[in-house]
Amino acid sequence: MRLTVCLALLSLAACSATVAGGGGGVLSAADAKGCDSKSATGCLASDVTGTGNDTATGDTIGQTGGDTTDSDAIGSDDASLADSGSTDDIGDLDGFFDNPDAATGGSDTSGVNSNCNERALIVYVVTEQNELLSFTPDKLTFKLIGTLNCNASGTPFSMSVDRNANAWVLYQSGALTPTGEGVFKVSTVDATCQSTAYKPNTKGLELFGMGFSSNGAGSQDETLFIAGGAASSFQTTKNLLGNIAFPSMAVSNVATIDIAGGADLTGNGKGELFGFFPDSSPPSVRQIDKTNATTSAKNWPLPASVFNSTQAWAFAQWGGNFYLFFQSYTDISTNVWKLDPTTGSVTQVLSNIGYTVTGAGVSSCAPTGAAP
Repeated sequence: MRLTVCLALLSLAACSATVAGGGGGVLSAADAKGCDSKSATGCLASDVTGTGNDTATGDTIGQTGGDTTDSDAIGSDDASLADSGSTDDIGDLDGFFDNPDAATGGSDTSGVNSNCNERALIVYVVTEQNELLSFTPDKLTFKLIGTLNCNASGTPFSMSVDRNANAWVLYQSGALTPTGEGVFKVSTVDATCQSTAYKPNTKGLELFGMGFSSNGAGSQDETLFIAGGAASSFQTTKNLLGNIAFPSMAVSNVATIDIAGGADLTGNGKGELFGFFPDSSPPSVRQIDKTNATTSAKNWPLPASVFNSTQAWAFAQWGGNFYLFFQSYTDISTNVWKLDPTTGSVTQVLSNIGYTVTGAGVSSCAPTGAAP
């Protein structure tokens, strides 16, 4: 999520200095998959012989044959290559993870249901400059997928991803007084964008964070939850929790969240829902009850010395940890923090990534690791 107007307590100079924080792209070249050339830009691993079915930006999607000397660190497109540590070495789509094994049901990640699209196993982020990137948390690498071409005049505000690896992006208008401009369906393959039947500003929810949560532990069905309110008071008042139905895109309200502050949401395959509240007192991550919007179950305070003067924020659950994308008005671009829910420790894992991240999305297929 991204503020488009400055808070009254901030000087105009401080606001204008950070508007250009997006762009840069310092990490967009990172590629944790194989390449045809060991020296190709962005290659972290390379095809040993240079004669396989890889491309300069990674494995060919859907490739099932080719060079058996492909040296991917995690998965492989090559049906005859045994990957180190894999429980299934055949049929991998894009080098991130192997598909579940037909004989054993095993996969390279824990807690993954078999009906999940492979691309739905990682995190995606969208930026102020309309870039869509994948984020692989265990390697802390970003990869640029493409630039969104949505029919909107403003900028992306929040995002989530479903089990079919479709991204759903809320845009806010570029007006001085921003409001919601529409929810768009975005491909995580090439960032192409489609309009939807969603009607902006329904039920008083002009701007909102969003996150998919499974309908129960291990369920293969999920619901898109949203939390928000009027654009003018989104960060300072208690947000409404609601959900969006598919395919109608109709909005239903659940209840009012019991603390103030603009919330971004993330869910998981255990049927849980969490909110990141950088403007609550203190800043916090909290579990949200999906039936009544209370946040008393679990609460992780965040250091107020870090999470203040909020400009852009988003987060996602992955592998049992929370990844917080945060940029204050004094930051050049987004920093990435990791919250370990078991210990409550918060660690900065990436600084100044070269983008202003306004939304992050992860599906209920993503690995959950230990229980938060």
